[in-house]
Amino acid sequence: MRNKFIGIVFAAVLVACGSDEPEFYPKPRGYMRLDFPDREYSRYQSDCDFSFEIPDYFEVVNKDDKCNKDIHISRFNASLFLTYIPVDTNLNMNIEYSRKLVYDHSIKADEIQEALIQNPQNRAYGMKYNIVGNAASPYQFYVTDSTEHFIRGALYFNVTPNYDSLKPSLDYIVEDIDHLIETVAWSSPTENNPSQPE
Repeated sequence: MRNKFIGIVFAAVLVACGSDEPEFYPKPRGYMRLDFPDREYSRYQSDCDFSFEIPDYFEVVNKDDKCNKDIHISRFNASLFLTYIPVDTNLNMNIEYSRKLVYDHSIKADEIQEALIQNPQNRAYGMKYNIVGNAASPYQFYVTDSTEHFIRGALYFNVTPNYDSLKPSLDYIVEDIDHLIETVAWSSPTENNPSQPE
């Protein structure tokens, strides 16, 4: 009798597991939805003969050296570190060192994309680097007038790098970093018009 009951239950389970039932798949890993702030720009004037425009969600913090700046991007848990170096005979050395710091991330990077910065109107030239992959710093740049001023910037998120999850925030912030780069101006223009650095 007991075996008959188990057999009936087993048969009922087999019938219930027919092929007409829908198939179930695990959900893909999801990330939280981000709300991006509206942009409103204002000009930041440094004591070190340079200025640029930044959005209101960037907060400039002076370091011990008044010419170097940390820009806190609290809304996205990120920071943009700016290093200012007066140009003497060290321009090529600064360019090569900036390039080296970018390519130090090639161990974790899938690709490093370079783009020239050319703004003759503001006498601002340089290079920006989009570091694709799980590198610690996904975006870096340098900009110079080639005779007096040199600024290097590096963006860092204060979390373990995960390029796919950070990409929406990164794309949004990079638009504002590019705006910063495009609006860099020097407070002490030289008499002659310097040529673009090589």
